[in-house]
Amino acid sequence: MISSSVTNLLLELRDLIRAISALELENEADYETLHSLQYNQALLRERIDQLSQVKGFSYTELDRSILQECLDLEKKNNEAFAQKLQKASTELKRINESRKSKNTYLGEYTQHVGYFIDSHQ
Repeated sequence: MISSSVTNLLLELRDLIRAISALELENEADYETLHSLQYNQALLRERIDQLSQVKGFSYTELDRSILQECLDLEKKNNEAFAQKLQKASTELKRINESRKSKNTYLGEYTQHVGYFIDSHQ
């Protein structure tokens, strides 16, 4: 009974990971979906962990193959996220560098009001 429950949860987890993989990260509308999927993923992992703590529980061969598939998908997702992060970091660095040069050449001219007193007069 517990084994079939875990298998069903693992299949659900695999489907969530696949859904995360299918998201277009360039589309800002998918950010909320990503957050929701990741939250559900965390809940599923907690439920799987709770069931796997039952005395005498062991993963079946099917469970292990699903777990391996989940791990492979997660690895691909992490690589994709790392590439997006690197790309965003590079773009932000480029933007910040261009701001520095822009501010250097287009600095605002300020003139302070003051008086010069000639003491020799």
